[in-house]
Amino acid sequence: MRRKVVLLVIGALVATALGSAPPASAAPTTEPGPTVYVGELTADQLGEVGDLGLDREELVSRGRAGDKFRVEVVLSRRQAAKLEAIGVELTEKEVAGTRVSQRLSEQNASGHAVFRSYSEAGGLRDELVALSRQYPRLTKLVRIGRTVQGQDILAVKVTKNARRVRDGSRPAVLYSSAQHAREWITPEMNRRLLHHVLEQYASDAAVHRVVDRTELWFVPVANPDGYDHTFTEGNRLWRKNLRDNDGDGAITAFDGVDLNRNFPYRWGYDDEGSSPSPTGETYRGPSPASEPETRALDGLMRRVGFEFQVNYHSAAELLLYGVGWQVATPTPDDLLYEALAGDDARPAVPGYDPDIAAELYTTNGETTEHAHNRYGTLAFTPEMSTCETASAVDPDDAFSPEDCESVFNFPDSEALVQAEFEKNLPFALAVARSAPDPDDPVSVVGRTAPDFAVDSFTTSYGDPQPVAVTARRDLRRLRMQYSINGGRTHTARVREWRGGERYGDEADVYYAEYRGVVRGADPGDDVKVWFTGHRRGQGTKASASFTYRLAEDTRNPVLVLPNEDYEGVNPQETPTGTGPEYADAHVAALDAAGYEASVWDVSAQGVPHDLGVLSHFTTVLWYLGDNRLTQDPEDALTQIGSSQVPDAAVAERQQYLTLAVRDYLNEGGKLLHAGETAGYSGTLGSTIGGIYYGLDGAPEADCVVTQDIFSDCLLLADDFYQYYLGAYSRATAPNPLAFTGAGDLAGAVGTFGGPAAVANPLDEPGTFVPTSAVLPPGRFPQFASEAAGGYEGAAGGAFDPVEGETYVGVVHVDDAYQRLARTFDLTDVTASQTPSLAAQLSFDTEEGYDHVIVEAHPVGSDDWTTLPETGGLTSTALPAECEAGFLLEEHPFLEHYLTPGDPCTATGTTGAWHTMTGSSGGWQEATFDLSAYAGQQVEVSISYVSDPSTGGIGLVVDDTALLVGGVTTQAEGFEAGLGAWSVLGPPSGSPTVGVDFVRSEALLSGAVTTEDSVLLGFGLEQVESATERAAIVRTAMRHLVGGDVSPAATTTR
Repeated sequence: MRRKVVLLVIGALVATALGSAPPASAAPTTEPGPTVYVGELTADQLGEVGDLGLDREELVSRGRAGDKFRVEVVLSRRQAAKLEAIGVELTEKEVAGTRVSQRLSEQNASGHAVFRSYSEAGGLRDELVALSRQYPRLTKLVRIGRTVQGQDILAVKVTKNARRVRDGSRPAVLYSSAQHAREWITPEMNRRLLHHVLEQYASDAAVHRVVDRTELWFVPVANPDGYDHTFTEGNRLWRKNLRDNDGDGAITAFDGVDLNRNFPYRWGYDDEGSSPSPTGETYRGPSPASEPETRALDGLMRRVGFEFQVNYHSAAELLLYGVGWQVATPTPDDLLYEALAGDDARPAVPGYDPDIAAELYTTNGETTEHAHNRYGTLAFTPEMSTCETASAVDPDDAFSPEDCESVFNFPDSEALVQAEFEKNLPFALAVARSAPDPDDPVSVVGRTAPDFAVDSFTTSYGDPQPVAVTARRDLRRLRMQYSINGGRTHTARVREWRGGERYGDEADVYYAEYRGVVRGADPGDDVKVWFTGHRRGQGTKASASFTYRLAEDTRNPVLVLPNEDYEGVNPQETPTGTGPEYADAHVAALDAAGYEASVWDVSAQGVPHDLGVLSHFTTVLWYLGDNRLTQDPEDALTQIGSSQVPDAAVAERQQYLTLAVRDYLNEGGKLLHAGETAGYSGTLGSTIGGIYYGLDGAPEADCVVTQDIFSDCLLLADDFYQYYLGAYSRATAPNPLAFTGAGDLAGAVGTFGGPAAVANPLDEPGTFVPTSAVLPPGRFPQFASEAAGGYEGAAGGAFDPVEGETYVGVVHVDDAYQRLARTFDLTDVTASQTPSLAAQLSFDTEEGYDHVIVEAHPVGSDDWTTLPETGGLTSTALPAECEAGFLLEEHPFLEHYLTPGDPCTATGTTGAWHTMTGSSGGWQEATFDLSAYAGQQVEVSISYVSDPSTGGIGLVVDDTALLVGGVTTQAEGFEAGLGAWSVLGPPSGSPTVGVDFVRSEALLSGAVTTEDSVLLGFGLEQVESATERAAIVRTAMRHLVGGDVSPAATTTR
């Protein structure tokens, strides 16, 4: 039921009402806004750019030049300077010999033919006021809220007798735009649609009928401050609102909130779908709905109760819907979205690509998901055309793709803007026509919404067998029908599935997933299943049927899932086709540990269905064997531009296998996953966030990247390993001798060797940073994970304990000031005894931007300084871009050692600057002279300080002591605890990031555990002793299921 509310109507008194708001004014700016940069970058450099918290549309790949990628990216000058300092060469883009920033400045000075700001005289705000006066019977002008700077955010309601009809009393559609300030084409789309329905009302019967029967609400500019800001000098490419994040009274790169990441639904679910850093273009804000612009739109949604929303953005030519917070997550109501939006072959907006929102990248705190899941509003995000696409429409006009400043700079051409509007118009009107009956939408591509979508499979591993269907909620007497071996028809009731541990309970307003249970089949039986229901006025409806065979019903608690890919080509060059080599060894290890197991061979049997197969087992043991990457011959090399790149793609079955296992975990399953390359995402993994598995729009086709490495091909994302298996990132620890379990796997030991290790030497076993080391469980409990063991004798060892078995360390996170501190009492020590802090340090930081410093001050005094390392490990080099001020603004405590300004200086209010930055090259013995503090107590802090974006691995500390007269005293190796050391947290003024120093056996771990999973960076078959294999399995199973070895209760899943 819609709530009855009274909104402020701005009619005859509009001038008075508007005059009551503070006048809009441009925010003072102390630095130029973002501009466009181009360059030819390596994959690693491209990853550095991607780590800046950009929206994916800001980073465009333009093909390949040899072994490098041509890129175009929108950056602030600070971001560009930072990249340059670490060797990423970018130059400002030029168009016809003129820098983009200069070109945009000249355009701004000369004025625009089509585009207008919101608050200028005759601008979009005035236009909305004028329309409401011109069409008093059809419109109502509503102030839905005010911006950060106090501007009115205006909406126009269009319906017959708009000012007399209660808001929300008719089926309603919301058209919103310009949440992102620079996307100028979107308010043009919106205002032209508003004009169209008003101007055509009297002459177009279809429009007349829509306006009479529905409420059409228009919010052309959802971000008035930011939108106006883009019409000021140097700020054309500003994205966010004008929240002054750092309170300095100026709008700089530190400021603004992304309004399309600020909504409460799934706000801050992870740090990938939105940024926690104010400098990030996807900064989500300090809290859900922190921004008045967000609250204004949210309040309108809540009050009216829209059937549909169309939230216009640019620029990517997409038509997005459904889940954005997690990749590859269809929902029941997607059946309606698909009917309206169409598909790749026939999209509702010509040239656009319709798909689930997270197909290219994830988002959280996003508008349309919030609308759907909080208010039941079916919501689309059209990403309108890029400048290049629009400029290529008419080869005879004055606009050329080569003249585009960026993808966001839609041509200032009335003809091209109108053509883009007309291309989008049929879809926009179809949504309006669908509002009276949303579950029977009007489709411009001739599609109808189906009554059923059956989740079919061919093989079952158990009886009873649950079967799922997505069906209309308005179907009555919904039942599942089945027959066994062609016998009589059985009828079973169904229940609505309420979702799993993480997903499945959303976007189900008009459709839902229902499940019935087949009972009475025996192994070898064929079972035919279908669903029926009654729809008012249409009689009985029946779904398509499918048949599965009950292959076995053993009641074993564990399924061994060989993913050996013996029909593939990596590492072998030609398929062996000999069957799984190590399945028996895994079954034997389980048997020795007390667990009976069945086997499903992926190579021979295909991807197991989550309900048909996986649901019948308490635990799945998914192993890789010798399989490096699941590849068919055509996947061995991936064409990217003119280059053939190895290890860049997998066969599409690996995507579907990963999703099946994810679905299984979501419904309470437990997973032991083992393999030397488990979690390996290929040569481009850190750049694109996964590995390719098919061509966009044609998953079965080979991936070929012709232009954009981010969108040309489909991606098997690394999210599954990060967010379900607890491995945030992966490195290798070549040639270890053994594995020793810790934490949840304490007591498990495996010595590597035997035939499997000879055939497949451990030259790239995985070592992982647990996700909780980066996303702290206090803020991200859904990702709780722990290190569970390390390798003995592996090459390298820069982040293994240098003495004993434990150390203290901290994994890099952005915006951090982390301090490990203790006090030394030097009251009875003289300077001649040369008291010194000794410690062994190993660090890997972003050189110049992230720093390891040793701070000291006399107890009871605020006279802090940093200490030089006596062997030359420190330097007095200033932080990169110190003069820009962002490090000191984020961490004002550093002003004890640094003086801001241009130039910045290496002395501060009480001390001097000495830093360690970059890579230490492994463990270093470090000594810091404390003679200046002889005769008193001194507090020292070993600190890790990071800037707003990107970084290395972090810092580890071991084997600390106080040296007095060359004698070691107060030694602490952190074997039993922190001793006299403590973790202080950040100093006043620095952000709290939730990640800090911890005592650990390793920052990088050969195994990671979560509540539902155990991930091993090696193959069990590579452990020489069958006894040790069984012990590892027993320990892992004890963690996963305790003493429960019973099979899964399939009827509950």
